[in-house]
Amino acid sequence: MGALLAVLLLVGIGAGAAAYSGVFYVTGSQFYEACWQRRAKENIVGGFKDVEADNPSQALLWASCTPIMGESMDNAGFALGSSSPQATEDAQALASACPDAYKEMPVFPKFWYTVVVDAIEKNGGPSLVDHVAPATWLIERAMKARWPRCIDAARPYIDKARKAIPQR
Repeated sequence: MGALLAVLLLVGIGAGAAAYSGVFYVTGSQFYEACWQRRAKENIVGGFKDVEADNPSQALLWASCTPIMGESMDNAGFALGSSSPQATEDAQALASACPDAYKEMPVFPKFWYTVVVDAIEKNGGPSLVDHVAPATWLIERAMKARWPRCIDAARPYIDKARKAIPQR
């Protein structure tokens, strides 16, 4: 019994260490640190020049900043609104409760991750659990803090859009 407990303890410690180092997925703290570094380097370079990562691991994390952010928003039920005069009626209705693509989101989607990095900073940064939890948890928490009414406001519009897509 004692040997089994010791083995389970070692396996648990090993799995915890692997999760902490991001073996299974990108953790919240890894996402924040990597995307913050990318944003800082882009601010130094400025303009439309692509920034160079310092190593392959960093390049991989930097390339995942916007995709992880987009997937997290989608899975949580967020939608983009737009206060643009040319936006659809539905997009304009969401602009006050959700991220406003016209006023709050960068023009180029590859920079959208910066909105989440800013939201994470304003929310106090990663917590202790974000060192082992998936990045999606940190992103969702920061987005809910920044736009608390968005998921409820977006639900009918997301349902409407899903119904408009032909089923196979």
